[in-house]
Formats: sequence, C-alpha cells, structure tokens
Amino acid sequence: MKGTGQALAGWHPGEVAVQKELGFEQAMDIARGWSWVEDELPAQHRLFHSTRLPFVPLTTLDARGRPWSSLVGASDGHLGFIKSPSEKELQMTLDIWDGDPIVDNIRSQSGEDILIAGLGIEFPTRRRNKFAGSVERYNWKDGKLKLLLEVNQALGNCPKYITVRQFEPCPNRHPTVQYKVLDLDPSSRLPEELTPFIHNRDGVFLGSVYIAPEKDASRFPSHAGMNHRAGRPGFVRVRKDGRTVVLPDYSGNRMMQSLGNIAITRLASMTFVDYDTGDILYLTGKATNLFGDEAHVIMPRSRMITVLEVTGYIFVKDALPVRTKRGSNPEPSPYSPPILYLAEEKPPTDVNLDNLDILVSSIEVHTPDLATFHFIARRPFTIIPGQSAIIDLTPFVGKDTYRHMAHDGQEASLNDDHIRTWTVSSAHSGPTSSFAITMREKPGGAITPKLLGIARAIQQQNPALLDDSKPLGLQVSLVGVQGDFVLPSIPGKLLFVAGGIGITPFLSMLSHLSGNPPAANGQSWDIFMIVSSREPEVMFDLIEKAGASRLPRNVKFTLKLFTRREPNVEAPPYAEWIPGRLEEKHFRNIQDVGARIPYVCGSQDFERAAFNGLERAGVKRDHIRKEGFAY
Repeated sequence: MKGTGQALAGWHPGEVAVQKELGFEQAMDIARGWSWVEDELPAQHRLFHSTRLPFVPLTTLDARGRPWSSLVGASDGHLGFIKSPSEKELQMTLDIWDGDPIVDNIRSQSGEDILIAGLGIEFPTRRRNKFAGSVERYNWKDGKLKLLLEVNQALGNCPKYITVRQFEPCPNRHPTVQYKVLDLDPSSRLPEELTPFIHNRDGVFLGSVYIAPEKDASRFPSHAGMNHRAGRPGFVRVRKDGRTVVLPDYSGNRMMQSLGNIAITRLASMTFVDYDTGDILYLTGKATNLFGDEAHVIMPRSRMITVLEVTGYIFVKDALPVRTKRGSNPEPSPYSPPILYLAEEKPPTDVNLDNLDILVSSIEVHTPDLATFHFIARRPFTIIPGQSAIIDLTPFVGKDTYRHMAHDGQEASLNDDHIRTWTVSSAHSGPTSSFAITMREKPGGAITPKLLGIARAIQQQNPALLDDSKPLGLQVSLVGVQGDFVLPSIPGKLLFVAGGIGITPFLSMLSHLSGNPPAANGQSWDIFMIVSSREPEVMFDLIEKAGASRLPRNVKFTLKLFTRREPNVEAPPYAEWIPGRLEEKHFRNIQDVGARIPYVCGSQDFERAAFNGLERAGVKRDHIRKEGFAY
C-alpha cells in the first residue's frame, strides 16, 4: 500500500474561493501548498497516533450527509487504542459511550465509501497531525467499535492557539445523555445552559466535508475534514436566537481546507468539551463563511467568520475518559487575540463612528512610560463617562505582511488589526469634538512604545509641541465609542477598584461629577475608591486633575491608595495612603461593601484578585462590573 507521496493535485474550488477572498490565492498557488498534504502517513505520524493520544476527534457523516465531530478513545483513558499496520492504515479499537454519533453514522452509510477524518492532538506539547480517508472495515460489538481506516491524506499542523493541558485517566465515569435532538425545529433553540457552556470553552473541534461535483470528482475526490480551532475562553459566540454559533477566523497556514469545504457543501460540525467535567456538546448544521462587511455586521472587526445554524445537537455529561490532571493549570496560547463580541451583544450606548479622522492635539507626559494624549475630531460625537474609544492606528503603524509564526513575545501580532480600545479619561456632558486618553507603555507592544516614544522625543527636543501637537500631523481613525462601564443613572453608593492605569475610567467619572452641580432632588453619591499603584504621586495627581477636591457637596468621596513606598505628597482630607499591597482582607473593611455597586478595572491578574477579595467580602460575583485591557 505504498503511496506516491502527494495526495492532492491542486486546490479544490472551495479552497480557491476562500483563499481568493482573503488575498491568499496567488501566494498559495506559488507555494504549491497542496503538495504539503501527503497521501500516506509519515513514520513519525504513525508513531504519534499510536503512542501519544488519550482520545482522537473523528468526523463522520450521518444519513443526511451532515458531518458530526466525535471524540473516541479507550474507556480507561489510556494510550495505545490506535495501531498503524502500514503507511496507509490506522486501526482503532474504541469504547463508544452513549450519545456519540459515530456508530449510527457509520451504519447509515454501509455499502458506500464511508468518509472519515481525524486529528491527533497532543495537548501537553501542542503537537497535532491531521488525517483523512475512508473506513475500510468496521465491527461493532458489545460497546466496542473496531475501525480499519485507509488514509489518503496526512498533514502536520502548527501549534498556534492550542491551550496546553495535562490529562489523567478518568475510568470511573458515568456518561449520561442530557439532550439528543437530531432534527432541531427551525423555530426552536438550544437549551439555555448550553450557551454559557460554549462561551466558557477555549477550543472547538470543527468537522467538515467536501462532496465533489461529478465533473471534479477525479481531480478533487470527496473527503471529510477535521480541525481544531482555539482561542481565549468565549472566542466562539452564540447569537441571541440561541441556535446560531459564530466562529471567528484567525491567522493560520492559509490553506483554508476546512473553510473551503464549507464553502462548497455549506455544512459543518462543532464539538465543545469541558475537560474538567468531561461534558461534551456535539453540534451539526448549515454553515456559511462571511467576509469583510458581511462579517463585520455580525462580529465587528472580524475579517471572516463561519456561521453555523444548528440543525442537530447532542449533550453528554461525564463522557470524556480523561480529565484535567489534578494540580495542573491550563496554559493559554500567547497567539490567541482578544475576544471579538457580536454586534448584538454590544450595549445600546455603543456608537459606530465609521472611522472618523482624529488628530493628536496635545500631549501630557506624566512619567517616561505614562502620558495623556488629547485628540480633536472633524465633527462632534457623544462619549458617556467611563466609555472607551476604539481607535484604528493602521495609518500610524502601517499594515503588516503575512507571517505564519512569530518570535517569542510577538505572538499576538499575527492577528493584530492595529485597532485598540482605550478608556477615555476626559469627561463630557454632551457632544464633543475632543477627548483624552491616558495610556501606559506596554513593553514589547506594537503601539504604545511608538506613541510614548514620540512623546519622550518631543519632550526632549521640542517641548512646545506638547502643548500644540497638531503640526505633527499624527492622524488616526476613531472607529467608535463603546462600553457600559459607566455611572448609574441614579446616584447611590459605589465602589471603584483600580489597579495602576486601570484608574482611567474613574478619572472620567470623577471629572464628570466635579463639573456638574448637585442634583435638584437632593440625591447624593457615596464613592469609595481603592487604587493600587507603585506610583502614588502620579495617581494622586491624576485624581486631583479629575476634580476630586472640587466635587459638589452631594458627592462623598473616599480614597484608599495602596502603595509599597511612602508618597512624597501629603494626603488630602478625602484620602489615606496605605503601605503595602492590596490584599483580600482589605475588602472586608470597606464600609457598606455589600450595599455598593462595585466597579473593577485593571490587569487580568489584578481583576482576578479583586474579584476573589470582593466575593469573600460577601459581594456576589455577577454583581461586579469590570473593565479590563487585553492587549
């Protein structure tokens, strides 16, 4: 069964169509990317599949031709359930749990070429290898499925986006089919608990199929596909109809095999796994790829999305024969970009400004790595205190060329659209043509080192340009204004918790309150603010500039600033410097902590610590409002 080496004679029409939409067609044609797919299993793949995998995802088709992504392995979670008798064969002995669709799918296609595809993925090393072919023989008896696969496609995949996980066997499990709806009525939706189940996952097994038209069958034979897509938890979104799932596309190898299959058949499957509980959600349905403006309407800022309209689903609890190893923690991929949310998930306060030109008008340098940039726009718009500005800095930094991988520390740059979201630090009670952003330099970042570098150079060489920076011509685009991290409409008791530069939305809120007279109805604000910073003087200066000493009489303001060193300024009456780090115990000492609306803004680590502290102080986690920064 020796192969000829090359499995494909070129790209099939669906792959060409997707590559062309994304501007990859010429590059992939020159590279002869199809020649990377081998028609037999390399020796290292044979060894990998037979010795390294506790489970394997497989794509098979049901009686209606719909793909389903199964997960199969040995019931005890141990390795070695796959053998490779030859370069063209994989032999599997599988323990199938109730609910997995693979047995019914294979039985439904007896007498035909039974298409199948799989993916060997070793989570601890991020190594993965794909294969595709057909079922040569199968035997189903006493809960065991024996498969002999003839492989005609094999390809090694890159490790990007995979979360590193350590597994251990879980033999004492009890798979239970919670839901099994093979034909979802067009007016029905997924059960409510399945939406957060999807939103909590950081990976999905994507199944597809290419059914060749008769005229193309000899050159581009029909085949199934299996792939793994991953990102940060929540990167796959569920629309409000409760049955449409949206998968964004990230920078990859540009072959576009899965999406090319979808372009032709308009079918796909998605399977989501909770590796802590072993719960598995299988979805199948009608799929469509959307590009450019069509994608932006559903998921703003996405270059391409795949939309799955679910027509069948199965949810099995306690199924996977392995679980996250006790004492281990998942290691997210540094390549995964921030989550993009659906347009319909945006609050009504969000405003699309269609790339309004804005110009840097002045710059305040607070420290070598912290500055406030003031912008002016061609026309007025509205910003609610606490909201963020979405800025496209492509005119400033230029467009990137394609790179498959990146140097350490630069992984996020592969999916970088040069659009950043910064909280507005100025306050505006009505439409405005100017606003300010206070930002800190992120070492190794693509944007802030350039902006802060310009600010430092001006400060050293021509300080007058800080007061009037317009002659520099630093023009970028304001995509929009977003966020519901804003003051409540009715005065009350609030708690602001800020870590370092996370202070910026609160500066806007304080500035807004300081610039408005007391409410005529006598309602009052009671604001307790916690700031943790290594630069107490800078934080205090920013808070003072925001008007903390000028707040009207109906605003009670208390500031606790945690710092590791003694500040060089005297604390005003509303403030107290507290030496040391902010710890969980400090949240219990906040007056009326349970009666306040809590707001948290800071780094991800700071946010987690603040959430834990507030929760232990009796605050419900779902009551906490948060604003973070991902890039």
